[in-house]
Amino acid sequence: MAPARCLLVVLLLLALQPVRAEQEPPPRTGTGALLQERCQLYFEFLGRTGAGREDTFSQDPFGMGYCAGLVRGVVIAAQSFMPDRVCVPPGTTIAQTVHRVLQYLDQHPEENRELDVELVLRALEDRFRCP
Repeated sequence: MAPARCLLVVLLLLALQPVRAEQEPPPRTGTGALLQERCQLYFEFLGRTGAGREDTFSQDPFGMGYCAGLVRGVVIAAQSFMPDRVCVPPGTTIAQTVHRVLQYLDQHPEENRELDVELVLRALEDRFRCP
C-alpha cells in the first residue's frame, strides 16, 4: 500500500509543477489569418470527393470544424442579441455564410491579425446588413 501512496504523491507533485515560460499554452482565440486558412480548407474539403476529400480532412479536421462552428455560433448569437444589425436570409446555409466571411477576410487583409470572432461579426454585419 505504501508504494502506491508514494506513486500517487509523486504524480500529484509532477502535476503541480509550474509551466516554464517557453511552454506557454496556445492562445484560446485565433486570428483572422488563422480563420481564413481554416475556412479555405473547409471549402476545399466540401468541394472534393473520394480520396482527395479524405486527404483534405486529414490536414486539419479540428480547424475546419472550428471555422464552421465559429461562424454558426456568431450567426446564432447575432440573430438573438442583435436582430436589427444582422439579418441572414432564411435558408442560408452555413457553407454560404462561411463563404461570405471568407470574401470579407479576402477584401480586408489589413484586419487579419484581429480576433476571429470579432471579424466574423464584422463580416456578418457587412454582408447581411439589415434593411
